[in-house]
Amino acid sequence: MPTTAEWEQRLLAAIDDSQDELLALAGLLIRTPSENPPGDCTEIAGVIAGLLRDGGVDPELFDAGQGRVSVVAHRGQKGEDRHLVFAGHSDVVPIGDVSRWTFPPTAGDVVDGWLRGRGASDMKAGLAGLIHVYLLLHRLGVPLRGRISLAAVPDEETGGRLGADWLLGQGVLEGATGGVIAEPAERDHPTIGQKGSNWFRLTVRGIPGHGSLQPVHGVSANLLGARAILALQRLWDMVPDAPAELRQLIADSQHFAVQREGYAPEVAQVFEHVTINVGTIRGGTSTNVVADTCVIEFDTRVPIGLSRAQVLARAEEILAEEGIDAEIEPIGFQSEPNWTAPTDPIVETLVGALRELSDPEAQGVLQWASSDARTFRRHGIPVLQYGPADLKTIHSFDERARASDVVLAAKVYALTALRYLGLRDDADLPAL
Repeated sequence: MPTTAEWEQRLLAAIDDSQDELLALAGLLIRTPSENPPGDCTEIAGVIAGLLRDGGVDPELFDAGQGRVSVVAHRGQKGEDRHLVFAGHSDVVPIGDVSRWTFPPTAGDVVDGWLRGRGASDMKAGLAGLIHVYLLLHRLGVPLRGRISLAAVPDEETGGRLGADWLLGQGVLEGATGGVIAEPAERDHPTIGQKGSNWFRLTVRGIPGHGSLQPVHGVSANLLGARAILALQRLWDMVPDAPAELRQLIADSQHFAVQREGYAPEVAQVFEHVTINVGTIRGGTSTNVVADTCVIEFDTRVPIGLSRAQVLARAEEILAEEGIDAEIEPIGFQSEPNWTAPTDPIVETLVGALRELSDPEAQGVLQWASSDARTFRRHGIPVLQYGPADLKTIHSFDERARASDVVLAAKVYALTALRYLGLRDDADLPAL
C-alpha cells in the first residue's frame, strides 16, 4: 500500500510537470472579464465550469442573481470526519485608467518570470492553483479519506453578500471542517486572522441661513461635521483587551509588517488600535447657503480585543462630549475581529507544508484588511488565506505575481489537502 509520502512526491512531480498548464489556466482567468463593479461573473463561472468538465469533474452552478454565479464541486462523501474547502473569488476590482498600465491589463501572460494582469495577485492566480490541484487530485485518483470541495465565488470585492455569504447561507458547504482561501499573502506568511470592519455613515444636521451672515446666523452642518471628524480621531485611543493566547500572534504580526513587508514602524500600531478613515464628505446645497446637512462616511477597523458595538458606543460618547447631535448608521462592510487559532489543524497543516517547501520560519500572521475569511469563520469554518502575490500591486496598476510563487502555492495546496484529509486505508496506487 503506497504511503502518504509517496503520494506527496507524485503530486509535487505532477505540479512541476504541469506548471505551464497551471500558468495558462491563470492567464485564461485573467483574460476573462469579471470586474466588480459591475460584478457580473456569469462568463468566468462558465469558463471555470467548463474547465472542470473537461477534467472529468461535474460542477454545480449556483446563481444568486445579478450575475453572481458560484461554481462548486465536491469529491468524497458527506459526513466525513474532515471536509476541506478550497475557496477563492472570481471577481476583481476595476482595471481603472488603462493609460497608466505599462502592459495590457488583461494580458494574462508570463514575462520575465511575472504573471501579468488584473487579478494576477488578487486572486485569479491563487484560484487557478486551487482549480489545478483539485483537478490533479481527480486525475491521479488520489484516494483521500475525507471530503474536499472547490468553491469559486463572486462578489468578494464588494462585500460578498451574493458570493460566499449567500453560498454558505444556502448550506452548500455544510459540514466543512477547514478551508484554504487563495487570497494574496506574503510568500511565507499566510494570514490567519483579521481586524473587524466597521463602516458607518454620520449625518449631522444644521440650521440653514444666508451665507453672508455666517458665523453669527445659522448653524453650519459642515462646520459641525468638521468638528466631528477631528473628534472621532480619538477612537484611536481605545485600548483593546486581546485574549492572552493571541498576544504573541499580534506581536509577531507587528514585527512581520515592518521587517518583512517593509512598512514604516508606525504601521505596526494598527494591529492594536481602531483605525479611522474619512472616506466621503457631502454637505450643503449651495455656496451661499449655510449648510443644513453634512453626511460623512467612515471606515473604521476594529482590533482583536474590541467589538463593533464598543467602537460605535465610544463614537456616540465622543460626539456627545463635543455637543454634536448626529445620527450614526452602519453601512457597507460589517464584521467583528476574527481569526483561526494558530493551533487549528488546517493552520498547522498548511504552515507545516510551507515550512518544508519554502521557509522553515514560515508562520501565520494577522491582516488589517477584510475578506471572505470573515464569512467562513462566522459560519464556524476555520480558514486561513494563502495565495501568490506581489502585494504592492494589489488593486493598483501593473498588477502581477511571480510565476514561481504560483507554482509554490499550488504545491502548498496539494500537500495541505493530502495531509489534512489523509488517505483511505484500502487505497491502492493506480498504475502509472
